[in-house]
Amino acid sequence: MMLRKGLAGAALFMLAMAGAAHAQDTGSTDNGTGGNMTTPGETPATPTPGPTTPSPFMDLLDRAGISGPLDAANIDVFGYVEGGYLWDYTKPENITPAKSAPGDFIFFPGPYKDSLMLNQADLSIERAVDVNKGTFDVGFMVEGIFGRDAFYTHSNGVLDQDNKAGGTSGPDDQLDLPQAYIDMVLPVWSGITITAGKFDSILGVETINPTTNAFYTHSYEFSYGTPFTYTGVLSSLNLPDSTDANETSSLTFGITRGWNQTLYDDNGCPDGLFQFAHKGAWLSYKFNFNYGPEGNLAYGPPDNTDWWEVYEAQVTLKASDQVSITADGLVGNAAHLSTWSDLAGYVTYTINPTWALNLRAEYYHDGHGVTTGVGGGDVDYGEVTYGPSITPLPGDEWFGGLVIRPEIRYDWADRHVFDAAHSTQLTSAIDVYWKF
Repeated sequence: MMLRKGLAGAALFMLAMAGAAHAQDTGSTDNGTGGNMTTPGETPATPTPGPTTPSPFMDLLDRAGISGPLDAANIDVFGYVEGGYLWDYTKPENITPAKSAPGDFIFFPGPYKDSLMLNQADLSIERAVDVNKGTFDVGFMVEGIFGRDAFYTHSNGVLDQDNKAGGTSGPDDQLDLPQAYIDMVLPVWSGITITAGKFDSILGVETINPTTNAFYTHSYEFSYGTPFTYTGVLSSLNLPDSTDANETSSLTFGITRGWNQTLYDDNGCPDGLFQFAHKGAWLSYKFNFNYGPEGNLAYGPPDNTDWWEVYEAQVTLKASDQVSITADGLVGNAAHLSTWSDLAGYVTYTINPTWALNLRAEYYHDGHGVTTGVGGGDVDYGEVTYGPSITPLPGDEWFGGLVIRPEIRYDWADRHVFDAAHSTQLTSAIDVYWKF
């Protein structure tokens, strides 16, 4: 068994090296996803919009002659499906209860290592708005997912079954509603966008949607240091740039029910969000701030007394048409409970429309072991992840959104936290997703 897994991991590594050695440099700016994947660090200030060109699903409806009303209303239907496998060479089987407290701290798919899984099957319906048109407009987004990841992405009161109370009796594959919101554009000043409903977190580089991430596995920051979703109201103001028409800036303010709270709220108190974002031709950056009585971290004890503060800064440098570098720093503080921090770097080298190479390095500090749920004092974690993004048929009408992502990852900590017995962990993984 161990020999088979070792050979599988070696094969993944050789696959990545072979791609780097044999791909032809075409100078493309695509990052290996057929032109649709967001470069790390370039997540928008407001919820992630859908495709700007008709999706394969919409094309299918058009060929069937039933897309007319949707086209007339500028409504798009699209989605993706993702599945994969993760090998753990350090300890093949978890000794912690599956789903309650992960044994290897890699969301997703950490708690289900050494098994083939359907991570997400996603379907979204959207009417996108454009703040640059200078006219009043109304749009919406409704997104549903089904799969292994949905056990963790639930917000309080939405299809959450028993997992928010630490239970493990729910099914492995579940249904969730990550986003459901209304957009409104007001033609005031340079344009104001108001978003009301449930939407993805504005904190962090990585997202629930795997097609906007560089890797299959996630950072510690995504898994433990930030919320997955908010429910509330965002107001985003476009700021005119007087020096370069291609550069954009925005100010975003928001009031929400708190981290991963929707129909129910742990404490009934709102929290506040702030973001300043600038996107330029070669340099982009964001500053985020979240303040409020959140109630619970993912695996920590309840804390309805303290007001938490989270500060984050992201900087993305497009060093060339092929190289993108992102630095992300975050500090969170919940007085009397925990202080946590994260520093992560991402590098993407796009060889051609088929091949891109990705690297992530991260340091995560977990005060009192609260955010990762291990307790017993402070824990420092680190990880390095490397792998290519392979788009076999870039530009293809139907399968241009098919991407294969093998990776190899090494984690370490200053305590024996992995499977409650190790301070290091070596894993390899591979996933496949298809956007339709």
